[in-house]
Amino acid sequence: MDAAAGRVPTLTLFCGLPGSGKSTLARRLEAAGVGVRLATDEWQAAVGIPHADGAFHEHLQALLYRHALVLLRAGVDVILEDGLWMAHERASKFADARSTGARISLHVFDTDLDTLWARIEQRNTAAVSDTAPISEAELRAAWDVFEPVRDDELAAVDEYSRHRGGLD
Repeated sequence: MDAAAGRVPTLTLFCGLPGSGKSTLARRLEAAGVGVRLATDEWQAAVGIPHADGAFHEHLQALLYRHALVLLRAGVDVILEDGLWMAHERASKFADARSTGARISLHVFDTDLDTLWARIEQRNTAAVSDTAPISEAELRAAWDVFEPVRDDELAAVDEYSRHRGGLD
């Protein structure tokens, strides 16, 4: 809790595959003053490291996450723009947020595979510099490992929103 402001910070999290609308919503939330947005793909592009460098991506993601926890402890609201595909990732983020005294807001994106691929194809064609290009095979591999959010996970957060087929 931020004693000076008398309020509890919020960690905003996302659960969704590439192309589901996470970045679009995260940018909207940041513009609305919901928190400081941390997006690994954008930071990686900003420092000039190719998206294909997966080891750097993982290292940067861990650094930004540690920074998110520092911000939460300081009473700053954070929007963490990761997909959190696996239940164990979500559980870890929930536990860490609670250890800082933060509230948790979760956005769950339920988007079908065809819609995801159509959006990713469009994004790949536009060659947006701060997003990682994704192949159809990579999307299908992600689809195969993705673990949908369970009811007990929803019960563990302070608030959640479901987005079906896009941003609604």
